[in-house]
Amino acid sequence: MAPLRQIAESIRVGGLEQIKAKRIKQTLGEIQRMRGRLELDFLGELPLDEARDWLRGLPGVGAKTSNCVLLFAFCRPALPVDTHIFRVAKRLGLIDSKVSVEKAHDLLEAMVLPEQVYPFHVLMIEHGRRVCKAQRPRCTECVFGRFCPSY
Repeated sequence: MAPLRQIAESIRVGGLEQIKAKRIKQTLGEIQRMRGRLELDFLGELPLDEARDWLRGLPGVGAKTSNCVLLFAFCRPALPVDTHIFRVAKRLGLIDSKVSVEKAHDLLEAMVLPEQVYPFHVLMIEHGRRVCKAQRPRCTECVFGRFCPSY
């Protein structure tokens, strides 16, 4: 396994590399201990909820990370909810303003057809970054303007 400084260097662009490198190394060590090797291919064969639960049993792995692994590494219909998706979904009224981010994963995933999870994820993030910004949303430019309860 790579030393911490090498892990930190390889993820530096994402920020918080020292903290994240320690967690990555710890998680990899746990996978090695539990599985006897560093591979997760078996997750592709498990039912989605079992794969998600297995990942969430790892140190530092929550709903967003487990869903990212399943969506991007295994093309499974697991919806990661980041800050952009969470904000846009609330503003559009897809989820109640009091819903937690943890609950938002389940609620939003249940609304989206499995084959649409990936494009939904990507498009919601893009919309949140370009139009429905946190501080200054561009409501007059929004394609959802006439339907959006926050407009």
